[in-house]
Amino acid sequence: MTDADALADAYADDAAEEHANPEVRSVIASFLHSQFLTVESDPDLFRLAVHHKDEVREWFASTVGWPFDVYPSDGMCRLYKRRWDPPSDRPPSVKLQGTSKERTASPFVLTLMCLVCEQLWRHPETSFNDLQRALVQTCATESESGRLPRFQPVAQAGEGRARANAHRLGLVDALRLLEGWHVIDVDQSLDIAEQDHRADLVIVARRDRLAALTAGPSPSLLNIDLDRPETHVPALCGDQDELDEHASDRQRDLRRRHISLRVVMDDPGVGPHADSEVGRYLTSTSGQRQAVAAAAAAGLACNIRRDWWIVSDPDGSTTDLTFPLARNIDEHAALILLHTLSGAGSEGADSELSLEAATTRIQKHFDEHPQWAASHRSRGAQRMARNAVKRLVEAGILRDDGRKDLWTVTPAAQMWQVRITDLTESSSTVIPADASDVAEGRSHE
Repeated sequence: MTDADALADAYADDAAEEHANPEVRSVIASFLHSQFLTVESDPDLFRLAVHHKDEVREWFASTVGWPFDVYPSDGMCRLYKRRWDPPSDRPPSVKLQGTSKERTASPFVLTLMCLVCEQLWRHPETSFNDLQRALVQTCATESESGRLPRFQPVAQAGEGRARANAHRLGLVDALRLLEGWHVIDVDQSLDIAEQDHRADLVIVARRDRLAALTAGPSPSLLNIDLDRPETHVPALCGDQDELDEHASDRQRDLRRRHISLRVVMDDPGVGPHADSEVGRYLTSTSGQRQAVAAAAAAGLACNIRRDWWIVSDPDGSTTDLTFPLARNIDEHAALILLHTLSGAGSEGADSELSLEAATTRIQKHFDEHPQWAASHRSRGAQRMARNAVKRLVEAGILRDDGRKDLWTVTPAAQMWQVRITDLTESSSTVIPADASDVAEGRSHE
């Protein structure tokens, strides 16, 4: 046995030992789901994170190389999670106060949130209207060069209020994100600012938590070109660069393990391709053993095939994704598309899926099952197909390569069996709301 293999076995044994402690496992899983924890958001979990801070810090450092910090006096914990290839399909959700509804934060909202943080760092206590005016001035200076979007929350003379209302709602949603993370306090409900454009609120920021939001050093401390955003991620993830020729074997093994296990911990599907560093690691005996042990320590399960891994969370602690549980019409539609992708067999399966093909498949199902999704037909087959594709991307069955209305079908499609049952032809009296047939999916074991 080589030294690298011995280290790998020792690491896997350590991960298995951590897996035996359910409290440590629950803390690890919670930070894979959300990297910022405050005592207000979950007092019991915060207490566990503080109590097991040494074990959790060591696990993240040795497994994926992400720093984990605990600030008991400030009432917060932070996992600094960074990847060279950051997922672009997982924006945070804005939770609407007083309801269970939420909406995905748009790039516009996320940009406003960053600008809000900049203003609050300078003025930790401000009013909604003062903050709004400061953002208008900032964006007016930079929007002409394209470095920032236009922000006009007040309608100009002769203009309609639609764009102004949308911009004002974007600012409210940006503040909702910060309020949900307990970074700011607002003296009244943000719903008031959304509903009344004349309303004003008092906003107070906690600078200690504001500073902990960033996952890397301040941009002012990095040698970056603001006009070249494509260089920013490499600057933040310098620890993931190729090592120089003088690096030791131990350093190379540690880097290879970190970048490989980050993918296993963070993605629902992993392709162990022999032409990639991650793939070579996961196809090795020691690498696969370490990955499975690390996943188990976080409460995850790996379903492994030669050409694809599905990483699932039976407890739902690390993700909000519940695929293939079809709780609504869009998720039914996702399983209908998956039925098409997996039913052709691996040899005849398509390698790509276009929006046109997905729309045609949904429309065909509409035509064959007139009672299915009757009240949703006004939305159109294309809109339903787009929502269904989004769910398949989240589940790792389709991959978004940045091409417009075209997605790559991953080998995960062949790991599912889908059966469509028409309940109108059954004696069953249990019929899902607004659906006459149900798509059920299960992964091959």
